[in-house]
Parts: sequence; structure tokens; C-alpha cells
Amino acid sequence: MKRITILILLTCFSVFGQTDQIDTIKFDGIYETTCRYEKDDAEGYQSFLRFYSNGKVISVTTDCDGPTSDLKDWFNMDMEYLSVGSYETKGNKISFSTKSKNGTVNYSGRITKKGFIKLKSKSSINGYKSQEHYQFIKITGLK
Repeated sequence: MKRITILILLTCFSVFGQTDQIDTIKFDGIYETTCRYEKDDAEGYQSFLRFYSNGKVISVTTDCDGPTSDLKDWFNMDMEYLSVGSYETKGNKISFSTKSKNGTVNYSGRITKKGFIKLKSKSSINGYKSQEHYQFIKITGLK
């Protein structure tokens, strides 16, 4: 009887103790950071990620001078000078590296319950490290 009670309690804790479902990666848009300004930088910079259902990811960093929808032509595998990699997810964890002609940037982080992606990155190009919070922006007409 004692074993049955323990088994029932463990089952209840495993079912009712689970948190909300974690959002998955979305493919019909891009993820963006907020614009960041560094000392003596009037333009600022912003980072973008596009994920594909085949496990590929594109990373772009640019000045903060236009709407995200203007960048949609950049996010296709036919573009030259892309920083491209393959991502892996396990539960809410995500990791990937993107490689361009200049070098590699490594990313690791998690997907939040609300669909944001929080990532730490380290560039092997210049040693730069960052922590970014990406939000999803749906964009129609992506190639």
C-alpha cells in the first residue's frame, strides 16, 4: 500500500509539476536584438538570426538604420558573404556556430517559454563576447 501511494504521488508530481510548453523555433520570420550603441557610435548595431527547418541558421549584424522588413532579401542561402551554420536544440537549449569568410562565431543559450531566444556568443574572429535577447518578427515573402 505504501509503494502504491508513493507511485501515485510521483506520477502526480511528474504530470502536474511540469511547466508550460516551451515554444519552438519559428521559420516564417527572423529573430532580432534591440539596437545597441557603444561609446562614440552614433549608428549602433543590431543582430539578426534566421532559422530554417532543415537545421541551418543565418546570422547578420548591421547598423540600426532601417526596418527589419527591409532586410528580408539578405536572409536566403543564395546570398554571398553570409554567416551560416547548423543549429541543434535539446529541450529548451539551443546551440550553433556560424561561419563566414572572416571566421566563426559560437552561440549557446535557451528558448524561453514566451518564444524569445537568449544567447551567449563568442567570436573567434575578434574575441568579442556578448549576451543577447532575440525576439521573433514574422516577415512575409522570405526566400
